Amino acid sequence: MMTAITYTVNLKKTVLASVIGLCLSQSCFALQEISDENLSQTTGEGIALLPTDFSFQLNGATSTTSTSISKTDISDNSNPGTGYLHIVPVGPLSSTIQTYNQTAANKIGKADIYLYGLALSKNDNNVNTRYSGTNISSWGTAANPWILKVLTASNIPNFAGTNKNVSYLTYEAPLYDSSGTSDDYNLKLGLWADAFVRDPSKVEGNAAEFCLNGSADCKTNSTNMRANRIRLQGVWNGLSVNGSNLKLFQTLDGSTVTSYNNTLGLAALLRFNTLSSITTSGTTQKNTTNDNGVLRLSTQETTASPNLNNLLNTPAIDGGVVPIFNSLEGLYLYNAHINLALGSLYQPVILGVADDGKNIVLEVTRIPNVAAVYNQIYTDYSNTSSTTYLGSTCSQFECGTSGTTTRNPTHSSITVGDVAYSTTTKSITADTSATAKGITFKDGTGTAVNLGSAAIDGVLIQHMKITTKGL
Repeated sequence: MMTAITYTVNLKKTVLASVIGLCLSQSCFALQEISDENLSQTTGEGIALLPTDFSFQLNGATSTTSTSISKTDISDNSNPGTGYLHIVPVGPLSSTIQTYNQTAANKIGKADIYLYGLALSKNDNNVNTRYSGTNISSWGTAANPWILKVLTASNIPNFAGTNKNVSYLTYEAPLYDSSGTSDDYNLKLGLWADAFVRDPSKVEGNAAEFCLNGSADCKTNSTNMRANRIRLQGVWNGLSVNGSNLKLFQTLDGSTVTSYNNTLGLAALLRFNTLSSITTSGTTQKNTTNDNGVLRLSTQETTASPNLNNLLNTPAIDGGVVPIFNSLEGLYLYNAHINLALGSLYQPVILGVADDGKNIVLEVTRIPNVAAVYNQIYTDYSNTSSTTYLGSTCSQFECGTSGTTTRNPTHSSITVGDVAYSTTTKSITADTSATAKGITFKDGTGTAVNLGSAAIDGVLIQHMKITTKGL
């Protein structure tokens, strides 16, 4: 597929050509370098990307073997902990806590988080490694690649129910196949995380930033310190994100809530499905557990783990020596499927500025009491063939279509373990038998407690508003 873009203005496209050139340095399907002159005359539907022989690791900026701190060595994977994301709390906890008597004995801390060792590779069926070292042979196919394109949807009701056109930019993963077994249905995602209790009165980098007992430096002097840390390893074997997509657009008008009108809107369908098998018997489909498809969260390090007893150490900033976890302990979520519908062209998610002019608001807009809008979102569970209510639940079984009827994936589902789907009622139920496998806890010796399967089906966000604080 050729690189193809339609322009409505005549601008110099050097920057865009540079971005495409960057993409061309990766494994992409049938992309060819185009000069600025030729690019300005190119028309078409979008850009197709097909990663092949692909894997990813978040390494540090410099090689640990280099004597020059400015040297970058992308082939150095010896200390993956040196590349990290740092989430730092900003601003006061609350006005009440600010006036609270914050002495060394009762000082209240805040969460400070480091995410490091992030990696994506082909599944090796090992639940205690975050990176397999094996590349993904192909993420999609020539007929079903990643797509970046601009489209126009017709007859989209605005907040008042008047039909209009909406142009949107969409980035789409390859379409999802519930029976898929190729590499892109068998990924491995892994990371480590450290969370500390920060003294909110200390700036980042202060020797006492994680000391809550008033000591000048509790990293070297741990006597009577109040320092806390939780360390987590997350590994998801058999993961697929196929079927996911993100849309960006300008929202329509017609709402009495003025902040909803003609602003930045987005809609996302986020699909995180795990390698499993689906069998059909009559009107029932069963999704059964594959032991190689599991999300594992663990916190117990082994005695061989570096700096095991130093509660204020993180490999992200203290040398990159990564932890070693007990291979038997943890929370195991077998056959986990998370399919989230966040907004739509009919019910956009908007990003705006709070009333204080400083903080950020992320809001799933209210569904208006307008039939032309809510008919596109709601589902008639008493008549799953309804041509009036076109909303549906997105799951590993069905998402966006029902027979010959097109459905809008407006409801979410989360399942773990063995579950069944009725093609008649369009509902998912958990397996309640004693042998059902799903949510399992294991102690440090590997002794398992199986809590069985779980299903959260048909979740619809009527309205949700998140406002940051302290920015």
